[in-house]
Amino acid sequence: MKKKISDKFPVNYGDFVLKSSDGVLFHFSRAILAYMSDFFRGMFELPTPDRTQGTARKPLVVTETAVVLEGLLEQIDPKTLKPAFDNDTIIDVLEAARKYQVSIVLDRFQQKMNSERDLRNSSRQSGLLYSRPLVVLHIALQHEMPEVGRWALRELMRCSAKLIEEDDVEIAVKSFKYIQRLRRERIQYFQRYIDALSKVSPSRQATKTYRPPAPCTKCVTARSGFLIQLDRALEREPSLNTFSRLCDAKDTTPCTMCGGKIPHFKSEFPKIFSMWSIEIKSLEDSKPAWPIP
Repeated sequence: MKKKISDKFPVNYGDFVLKSSDGVLFHFSRAILAYMSDFFRGMFELPTPDRTQGTARKPLVVTETAVVLEGLLEQIDPKTLKPAFDNDTIIDVLEAARKYQVSIVLDRFQQKMNSERDLRNSSRQSGLLYSRPLVVLHIALQHEMPEVGRWALRELMRCSAKLIEEDDVEIAVKSFKYIQRLRRERIQYFQRYIDALSKVSPSRQATKTYRPPAPCTKCVTARSGFLIQLDRALEREPSLNTFSRLCDAKDTTPCTMCGGKIPHFKSEFPKIFSMWSIEIKSLEDSKPAWPIP
């Protein structure tokens, strides 16, 4: 039976051979393993090491699959320039890094999260912190990374509910309840603004000589429909981005039934929103408490 050998770490790539749980052989430098991993350094420094261990005839069998072992070795291989994490295997690769005591891999992940935390909206989609915040929280809890955990919670408070519902990563019930509590508090925060918007009136107030015309049925219905839409959207994604997107006042054509006498209900939004956005952004930038209570 022909042996399965890694394409990235083939024969003669290194002088030590590892075998994944699914039977793939990886040839890697013994010296680099010893330098990068406290686990392998200790194994190689045993008083009576097994000299046949790690050879082609007797490879060191590990419990990791080929894809995970490859991901780990890429992180410590000096020939791999700017090694990237695969979002689908990152949990297992980091767990392997902890098992084999390869601290540089865990440090690199924290650096990656540090670089992602302040990405602009246009760049967020590619970042793990924004595309899979539950995964980041799981890793932070597993590897005791408090700052990374707080960044993940910050994102989980405002992200689309879809990101939470569709991610199958395991999260303890205690942690999930904490996320739900934080999101409820954020939704309630935005509901105060929705209530304020329901009471917004035209900037020209009534005087002794002027009384603003009453809005027609169409105006009242449009305003009520918009506030319901805003409330539902913020239930799913309680964020400044959702709020600003729906409160966009581009279309402020006065109601035709009112004969153009009453300004569109959104016409006052830009002025109001400019005052609110500073407070909302400050809240969104703050990080929740850690550890999870």
